[in-house]
Amino acid sequence: MYTKTSKRSRADFISIAFRRRNSALGLLAISFAMWGTSATAQTVVRLYTYPQGAYGQVAGVTLQKLIAKNSKTLRIESLPAAGREQYVDYANASKEKRQYMMLTMSHIEPVLGDKGQVPWDKPVPRMKAIMTFAPNSAVAMFTNNPAIRTIHDLAGKKVDIGLPGSYVYNSQTPLLIAAGVMPKIDPLPSVSINQGWQRLGDKVIDASGAGIINMRLLPPGPSDVARKSKIYQVHVPQELFKKAQEMTGFPLLPLPVKKGAFKESYGLDYEVAREESGTLASAFTPGFWVSADMPENVAYEITKTALQHIDQFGQDHALGKLLKEKIGHMTVPQADFHPGARRAYQELGFTYGLEGISGKR
Repeated sequence: MYTKTSKRSRADFISIAFRRRNSALGLLAISFAMWGTSATAQTVVRLYTYPQGAYGQVAGVTLQKLIAKNSKTLRIESLPAAGREQYVDYANASKEKRQYMMLTMSHIEPVLGDKGQVPWDKPVPRMKAIMTFAPNSAVAMFTNNPAIRTIHDLAGKKVDIGLPGSYVYNSQTPLLIAAGVMPKIDPLPSVSINQGWQRLGDKVIDASGAGIINMRLLPPGPSDVARKSKIYQVHVPQELFKKAQEMTGFPLLPLPVKKGAFKESYGLDYEVAREESGTLASAFTPGFWVSADMPENVAYEITKTALQHIDQFGQDHALGKLLKEKIGHMTVPQADFHPGARRAYQELGFTYGLEGISGKR
């Protein structure tokens, strides 16, 4: 983890070298010893990111690049494989190793970790937030049947809520349970979002889930289906969010998709989000999370470096303009951020957490 050189061994080496200063060996020894003296110890942080090209992977590469360029004490080792293996690796790592691991996940997975629920295979202490790479986003169910307007209408229907541990499953299952619909659906999970939406477009199933980016865009696969077939967002009544949170302990907050948002984004001739006052979906903010035991100075430097060079995210990331203003806007309280990250946000004047989203800083 660290590069260290003994001060005494360096001094002895230099002393020997000076006694032989007229020899080539002596000069070489002095050069080597002085290099060892100036070498800076580096802390290596292992970052698990999403697959190549995904928002999380792009943000991870930018962060890695910024740390390499601007930090003398840190280095980020990026692993583009934030699937089930990241949870296994973290849960099975020693406390010392966990201090220098950074995972990519939503605000729900840390809560699941408390009890070792899927995708975790054993309980882990609650992790702390650093930053998001997809602020102002949500997850919702979508249908090919215009008669299905709310989550209650999914009773008796063929529904793809994804595999246990997936972001659709984790965010939608509590709402289906709160609505009393979960025992009444015919669950037909797909192995991927794209597969589920292909089945939705082919009318093999009645509903499938997906993320909503910046409350107006779908991921690439679902957006293609929405352009070719008429797909409608399933509304979740406001009261179900509080009920679901009380039942499960999951932080589930409603976000409205404005009528016309998808229609305008994709040039559609129909409305995907149909509620006049906004079609409600569950807030979803994926981002980077670390152990509460990560040294404060490490979390501080990671966050500070990102904030000081926020324009780089603007250049590299598809949501760059949004990130420049809302990289700290994760739907968790500020207390759920790592103390080092909190210090960086406060010192540099960035809003963060639920308090920042609501304007309370």
